[in-house]
Amino acid sequence: MGSVPNESKKISPHDTAYSVAVVGGGIGGLSLAIGLLKHKHIDVQIYEAAPSFGEIGAGIAIGPNAQRALELITPEAAKVFKDLATPNLWASHANTFSHYWSCYGDTSGQVIAEQKNRTGMQSVHRARFLDGLVSLIPPQRAHFGKRLIKLEHNETEEVGCVMHFKDGTSASADAVIGADGIHSAVRKYLLGENHPATNPQFTSSVAYRGIVSMDAAVERLGPEFAQNTLVLCGPGVGIMSYPIEHGELLNIVVMDFEAGDTWPHDKWIVPADYKFLQERIKGWWDPAQGMIELINTPDLATWAMFDLPPAPYYNKGPVALTGDAAHATTPYQGQGASHAIEDALVLETLFGNCKTADQIPIALNAYNQIRLPRSQRMVTTSRESGQLLGMKLPGVGNDIKKMKSKLETRMHWLWNRDQVSQSQAAIRLFEEAL
Repeated sequence: MGSVPNESKKISPHDTAYSVAVVGGGIGGLSLAIGLLKHKHIDVQIYEAAPSFGEIGAGIAIGPNAQRALELITPEAAKVFKDLATPNLWASHANTFSHYWSCYGDTSGQVIAEQKNRTGMQSVHRARFLDGLVSLIPPQRAHFGKRLIKLEHNETEEVGCVMHFKDGTSASADAVIGADGIHSAVRKYLLGENHPATNPQFTSSVAYRGIVSMDAAVERLGPEFAQNTLVLCGPGVGIMSYPIEHGELLNIVVMDFEAGDTWPHDKWIVPADYKFLQERIKGWWDPAQGMIELINTPDLATWAMFDLPPAPYYNKGPVALTGDAAHATTPYQGQGASHAIEDALVLETLFGNCKTADQIPIALNAYNQIRLPRSQRMVTTSRESGQLLGMKLPGVGNDIKKMKSKLETRMHWLWNRDQVSQSQAAIRLFEEAL
């Protein structure tokens, strides 16, 4: 367990202008910390609740927007991603992000749409990516077993933010960035313990996930469907797959968009009922049946999909939210991690231009103005994407011509954001308010 510096005084007061505490060591928190390490006037420390850095889940897609953001954060962070990323395995699908097919009824086996972008599908194994980012963090910057239970801000103190942890220790910093996920303690401090936007909300959808060997996938699905990104659509259900681990494995996610209005379990991950899953896609196109067969393992689980209601703001004084703590989302656009990385770029750019502790609230106000509208729109459109994949979107339904029209360009505003311009806009807001 790492030590906690400056229990009652400023972190490294002789060497830096101010200190930033990052609460949470996931992809977003680590991306931010890596960016802050570039700025010699900042002392950054990471406080992670778990005994070590770690991620659950399997493959994640990183969109071209976040790939560019990583490059701007540091070339080393971008290299971590590039070394681990797996594209579609066929050159003919190099620019394909998702290839949608109908799986049910009269249109079964018909192509709906093909989404393309500059980089195509680029996926990584979540845990491997996190490990790569961890390698860029000096060990002395990370402190484990630090579950935040209370946060105080006193403007009259030399170092205004004091964090109290469950293990009985405390630490102080000039700024606190909550990267502590959907159950964020920092969000509760920021909005108020009883604010409705602190409560995760069930999205009436669940996912079944599996990772299978590429050999088994090719045998069951055929080479093209196994070795390239694929989305199979039917009434109430969508099935997504893409290669990971440089093509050695296939990541499969079955999404059920008709899981009821409430989640009846205390845990968000529970054992799955495979027979129920089979029944959900009874009569569907054979590749869909094959996907279900491939993930039929004794440890198959049902993952409840929650997101967060929109927060009215992402910062208060020298405290701010990032990643899932700010805008936890469903995975139906593959943008959750990507937007955490976008947050990290804007934050580290602002902190780089913020030279004294008294400028921190101004910098975080600029971050809030730039990132809140875009990220909250991402949460809303992710839910809409789920409805679209499950042929449930009002006005579209199972009309594959209307689906095609919606699908082909709906991701462009996410992928094509100019990351340099976004950060420059934040700097302009900061400088105008000084």
